[in-house]
This record gives sequence, structure tokens and C-alpha cells, in this order.
Amino acid sequence: MQNSSVRLMNQNTSARDAVAAAARISTQQGNALQVYAKSGDTERDLSLIRKVVSSGHTSVLEHQTLTFAFNDVSVMVEQYIIEYRLASFTVKSRRYVDFSDAGFVVPDDLPEGCAKVYARAMSAAFRAYEALLLLNIPKEDARFVFPYSLRSNFIVTANLREWAHIAADMRSGRGSRYAELRKLGAQLEAQVGELYPELISSLRTSEQRIAPLSAAYAAGEAVSPRAILLSHTENPKSVLDEALRFTDRFVGEARYAELVRDARPRELERLHYAFQINGISLACLTHFTRHRMLSPCIPPLERSLEKANYVLPASIVQCDAAREIYRNAFYAQSAALQECLALGLPERDVVYFAASGNVIDLQLDMNARELLHFCALRTCSRAQWEIQEAAVQMLSLAYPTFPELFQHFGPSCAVLGHCPEGRMSCGCVVSGYRALMQKREASE
Repeated sequence: MQNSSVRLMNQNTSARDAVAAAARISTQQGNALQVYAKSGDTERDLSLIRKVVSSGHTSVLEHQTLTFAFNDVSVMVEQYIIEYRLASFTVKSRRYVDFSDAGFVVPDDLPEGCAKVYARAMSAAFRAYEALLLLNIPKEDARFVFPYSLRSNFIVTANLREWAHIAADMRSGRGSRYAELRKLGAQLEAQVGELYPELISSLRTSEQRIAPLSAAYAAGEAVSPRAILLSHTENPKSVLDEALRFTDRFVGEARYAELVRDARPRELERLHYAFQINGISLACLTHFTRHRMLSPCIPPLERSLEKANYVLPASIVQCDAAREIYRNAFYAQSAALQECLALGLPERDVVYFAASGNVIDLQLDMNARELLHFCALRTCSRAQWEIQEAAVQMLSLAYPTFPELFQHFGPSCAVLGHCPEGRMSCGCVVSGYRALMQKREASE
């Protein structure tokens, strides 16, 4: 995998004293500071921590946080890591940064004969990206031709319990299918092990088993995202009104508007909505998985190549030369994949051929509080166009189930009463769902 790596950016060894204190506090006399004062003997503390963790009390590890830099790893790794919800991520944005010289990851286990075809295909995708930029196609649209082998760089902070879980999963769990993830998992385990020896090796994992993939991998066609409402809380108005009566916080006709604008609208968490989003790009999938208070179900990413359908941005449609380059990029990628499969490419390496614009289906569940937050960010005119379209469709599907509530949903300006984007504002503040739809109709 050449230079793919993960490196510890900071380490606070004194945090181990807090972990050891947490391991002691539930069974020893004294207040919190008195128990903490017993920490400091490294060997004794580590022995205690291992004993407590082996008993299943892994929450004590959450008092230690670590920050790692994922350096020049593939986008496949980025998507894998972002699916862990108990962590904080900051990723170099392909919407705003030129990735012409980012380079790509080459799997270590390519069969003889595949290496040249692979390198030629990946280099061709970069040339297509550069050609689109020369035609003044926005970076956020040109990026769709990039393969999942594209090198990505991002920073992740999580507590030790989550890092142990991530490393174990990469080493021998659901990520172990991919050599790149196994390698990075080993690096994580080694670096965490310097602080907490033998911690990760004791954790249980489960391998991911997926059904055999199609051998067709035909060149696909352009599709658009489509949201489907799978289910929702029955009688949502009755459920929410009962919650409001129970907490005794909001009464009267304006209660829903006040609740939506409240800093802690806990009552909204009583309502649940499940959606299926068909035909979203792999790039858009990343935007969804960054919302950690929703529950996504994601098929194996390789499935995006079985039909090889792709999104088609308006900026591409409006330029004949760009449209030809864009479509040819997807056809060429499918052809190269089929050629490499004929040469013995392992199924686990198929994922590197997936383009960011290839589409996949997603199922997700979220409560109404998270749906409020999601819509505030994603129905905004500043949001990426694809997830904006999906978010508007989701809100349009939820609206008829409870119009009195969802009329107050919309972009941040509808919820806050002002736009938080400052100089980047579109200058058109909307008051809620109806105003949002009127604005969209006027712009079409």
C-alpha cells in the first residue's frame, strides 16, 4: 500500500492516571480526588486496567482520548473509519481542494498482469478530473470521476475504548477483508499498545461476511437520488403531544414552533422516521454517515459497481465536452475492472475501482430531533446539491405525516430565524417548509 499510514498525533500519558482511577473508584473508599491520588504506579495501574477491562468494564477506557492522523490512505479507508460514530473527524474536502496531484493507493496483492492495467485506469481517472477542471467544472462535480483508490488525509479523535474497537475490527474483524485496513489496524494496535500493552489483543471481533458479488460489472447509466419513507411513528401528533404534556414545557398553538427553536428539543426524539435513499453517490454517502445520530444500513461498497450507475451533475449536463469526458471516465473504469478480473483480480480489491460518482442505496433511521438538525444543514442552498436534493425529498415525505410540526422544519434560517452563513449566505431567508418549497419552485 506504499505510504498509507496512521500516526498518533498526541499522547497524554497522565490520562492513564484517570483511567486507573476510574478502574478503582467503584470499589474503593474515598472521594474522587483521593482515589485519583492512588494512581501513578505504571505497572500497577496497567495491571488493574487490564483486569477491569477483561471483566467487560471497558467504559473506564473512555477517560483517555487519542488523536490519529490518517495519512495518504485510500478513500475506502476514509469511508470505513467515518462509519464509527463515537469519534470526531476532520477530512480534507474534495469539494474545495484540488486533488489533481493526490495520487492513488495500489493494493499489495495485485496479480501479475493487473498492475499495469490498474495504474493505467487510475491515471486515466486523474486526467479526466483535470480535463473537467479546465472546462470550469466545479471541483465538487469533477471529483465524481475519482476512484476509491484516491489518497485521502484526515484527522480523527476518539476515546481509547473506541480506538481499541476500531483497531481490533481492522485487524481481525469486519475490516480484515481488506489488506490496507489490516495494515493500518496493525499500526494502530502497535501505537496504542505502547501506552496500554496487550489491550487490543484481548478484544472480540466478528468478520464481515458478504454474499458473492455479480461478475457483470457492466457500464451503467446516469441516475438521480430518490428517497422513500419506509416507516414512521404511528400517530406522531398524539405521541409528541403526550411527551410535551409529560415534560410540561410547551403549551398552546405555538408549542411546535417553540419546540423546534429550543436548544434542547428532547421531546422530538420520541418520533422516528426510516428512509431508503436510492441512487446516491459514494461521495454523498460520506455526508450521510457523518451524521452520527442516525442509524445507517450500508451494503458492501463493491455493490456500487455491479450496475455501475452514476450521478450526473447539472454542470456536466450543460457542457457537451464535459459530458463526454465524464461518461467516458465511468465506461473506462468499468472496462478496466473487467479486464483486471479476467487477470485474476481478487474480489476484495474491486472496491478500489469504484468511482466517487458511482451510486449505492442506503437505509437509515433517525428521530425527529436529528431530522431537524439534518434538514437545517442539508436543505440549505449552501449544501452539496446531491444531499440537498435527498434532504428535501425526505422532508417532503415526512411533512404529510405531521404538517403542524414539519411546517417549521427547513434550512438553518427557518429554524434559527437568521442565516448563520455570514458572507456566504444566499440572501434569501425562508420561514419554514412551505417557504423552502416555494423558493425551490421559483428557481426551477
